[in-house]
Amino acid sequence: MDITIKKLCGVTLSNVLILGLAACSSTPAPWTQTDESPWEGQQASEEVVSDDSLNDPVLLADPEPEPMVMDEPEMVETPEVIVAVIVEEELTVEQEIMALAGSDYAVQLFAAKSLDNVERFKNNHNLAELTTVKTDRSGSIIYVLVDLYTDRESANTAATDLEVKTGSKPWVRSVAGLQAIVAQ
Repeated sequence: MDITIKKLCGVTLSNVLILGLAACSSTPAPWTQTDESPWEGQQASEEVVSDDSLNDPVLLADPEPEPMVMDEPEMVETPEVIVAVIVEEELTVEQEIMALAGSDYAVQLFAAKSLDNVERFKNNHNLAELTTVKTDRSGSIIYVLVDLYTDRESANTAATDLEVKTGSKPWVRSVAGLQAIVAQ
């Protein structure tokens, strides 16, 4: 029993010493500080970004540059002047068709294996405003006479007018369908 009391006294004495030393410390023990966290400073310095701001195109775009204020240009004599000329290539009809939105509509009025036959039909019915498109159907080149519209209602109205004018029943189709067979 003496040994047990001595051990208890020793443990109690060491605990009292540790508590006394902790109480005398100039800074409080880390486990006693509830408001501080090693991650808190880092979280406060980081900006929180919400998901909504990620979809905002203004935030994702480059900032607009500051307008530059320029002084009067100095007049410098140069012995030769180089002029750059930009030559724009004209697009072919087929390239123009491929550039259209697939949701647009085409009124297809006439198709033939010969471009001459299409031109003859076009001239006989006074259809100069219609477009001739070169298409590829299973390896065969077919020329198609079409008129283009942005919506189905306009295309249907034009098809009715063309049927009255030519006696041929036009076919209203999507430009996407026409684009699928355009010969490049």
